[in-house]
Amino acid sequence: MLIYSNTFEHRFVLDDHGIIKNNKITKADPSWENTKTIFTTPLRKGDYSDLENSLYRPFTKLLFNLEWSWFKGNDNSFEAAHSFHVVNVLLYAITCLILFFVLYDAFKKKWALAFLVTLLFVVHPMHVETVANIKSGDEILSLLGVLLAIRCVQLYLRQYRVVWLIPAVLAYLMGSFSKESTVVAVMLIPAFFYFFSDISIKKNAVISSIFLVCSLFFLFARHQSLSGYPKPAPTSVMDNYLVACDDSLKVDLMRGNNNQPVNDSSVSFAVQSAVNRFPSALTTLGYYVYKFVYPQVLSCDYSYSSLKPLDGETRMYFFLALLLFGGMIYYIIRYRKRRDAISFGFVWFFVSISITSNILFLIGTSFGERLFFMPSLGLCISLAGALYLFSKPKTESADSQSFKQLLSTPILTGVVILLSILFAARTWDRNKDWRSDFLLFSTDIENFPNSTHLLFYMGNHLSGTERKEVLTDELSQLGYNMNQINDSVSKESAKSIDYFNRSLSIYPALPSDGYNQLGKAYFNRGNLDSAYRYYMKAFKEDSTNGIFINNIGTVYYNRGMALLSQGQLPQATSLLMESFPYFKKAHTRDTTESDFMNNIGCVYGTMNNPDSAIYWFEKALAKDSLDLTSLNFLSMTWRNKGDSNRAQYYLLKAEDAKRIKTAQLRQ
Repeated sequence: MLIYSNTFEHRFVLDDHGIIKNNKITKADPSWENTKTIFTTPLRKGDYSDLENSLYRPFTKLLFNLEWSWFKGNDNSFEAAHSFHVVNVLLYAITCLILFFVLYDAFKKKWALAFLVTLLFVVHPMHVETVANIKSGDEILSLLGVLLAIRCVQLYLRQYRVVWLIPAVLAYLMGSFSKESTVVAVMLIPAFFYFFSDISIKKNAVISSIFLVCSLFFLFARHQSLSGYPKPAPTSVMDNYLVACDDSLKVDLMRGNNNQPVNDSSVSFAVQSAVNRFPSALTTLGYYVYKFVYPQVLSCDYSYSSLKPLDGETRMYFFLALLLFGGMIYYIIRYRKRRDAISFGFVWFFVSISITSNILFLIGTSFGERLFFMPSLGLCISLAGALYLFSKPKTESADSQSFKQLLSTPILTGVVILLSILFAARTWDRNKDWRSDFLLFSTDIENFPNSTHLLFYMGNHLSGTERKEVLTDELSQLGYNMNQINDSVSKESAKSIDYFNRSLSIYPALPSDGYNQLGKAYFNRGNLDSAYRYYMKAFKEDSTNGIFINNIGTVYYNRGMALLSQGQLPQATSLLMESFPYFKKAHTRDTTESDFMNNIGCVYGTMNNPDSAIYWFEKALAKDSLDLTSLNFLSMTWRNKGDSNRAQYYLLKAEDAKRIKTAQLRQ
């Protein structure tokens, strides 16, 4: 709790927005119907897009749904974020506590060894992403479910009371429905009791079969819930550089969007240097071990081209990785009868990382610190086990609670304590980078300047609404007037365009939200033609996204307003009416989004239909009581109708809402 206490004031970052902050299902009032929806739909269902449907983690989403209901306050997402972070750290602390008791039992009450392994795991900087990024609570819940299941089986074997198998099953199901990769535990659990118990292979198989049934039940539920959705699009080289190592995808790699050939040196390099995927994947697996030993430079993203396929200069890393993992496998086989902690740690590492290693099959990313959360436990156990073996304590204290246990293994204790101090300092420092999207992206781009994802993440953020609100508030406090503030916002949009162009220079395509935000950056600078071009690119990539549809409408609307200011009424009216179907369609896609309703109201207001405009502005306000746009438009519309009292009422409400939102931004 202490080492992660400096994350309590952090905001939502990265996937927190799509899974929590902007997700209509997560933010809905808890109910049986909403819970059924959570357990029968993909994780991202409820966000603006319906294309991502490959993830099924309903227990995680249910927990977020309950947390939002408990902590949202007056729909204060900043306040809610703080509470979410506290819960995430608390779950991590509980997981580490259970880990200690599991190891204490496994190591025959050698509490010092169990404590030092747990300490090493607690403070490791590679876990910052898992703990500081709320969405990655799915990793914590997954490991917590596995460890609780193991602990309950330990208690069952000690007391032989079948009742302990009930919480074991429930805990395992919790972990499974929190993250799909929990399925590897069907091999981890029998391996654990093979190494650390005296039960027969037959009894081990019987106990393990219970968890196999649980995993099969989860896989069946996942299939039933996702089978009605379209298959996900093939993994892009932008997300996973190992795609460039697959001969069958070379042709696709050489083409950009809409099957148009591209001429890009980085893509040509990727194809020319393409090799069999296995050496590159194994080298990346070795990179995890390197980061475990030396976690000084960390990043929230390792997309193309932070990592690249092997070439002549980097091929030596493959042989180092081959030597490392070959040695680990040799140790497991050579000392299999010893059943020591070193071998078990290696087994835990290989099994738990197998599903995300890209060796068995490709996943959506080539490398992720969060993916190392469960596997890193195996390396912690092996490292401490090796140091314990090297220490060779002559005698062990008969008193299981005596600190003489620590003194009896000075090498183990000394090395782990030293590493823990260094790791704890790095963890505390890295936590600070996760405070906000802007700080995280700007920090990581310094270390990985050619990461396509980081560049378009930064572009997204600089052209986004949250960054504009924060910048406006900061400059207002410094005494800037609105013209100066608008000029600064325009410069931020120019920076955003630069980041997008840098990303496109490395890989000639963007995800749909990248095209949309690039369009928004041009929109903010008044370049409606470029804005329209990129909005349409986003729409062609994802026609389900209400924001993309709405943004196309805003281009037509603003073109019409420009002509209206020039007195060209017929042409202006035509463009304004062209915007209307887009706003209506966006509203159909998401009936809870206040921006879409405000835009419909604006069209009615501009076309001299104030009553209909008021109807839509009030609908928008009902969805978001702090929506400044609807409050200001209501004040303006009532003033135009000659009702100064109502106009003043909404103007005062807008000032109150602005004060509340300003307080939220400054937290």
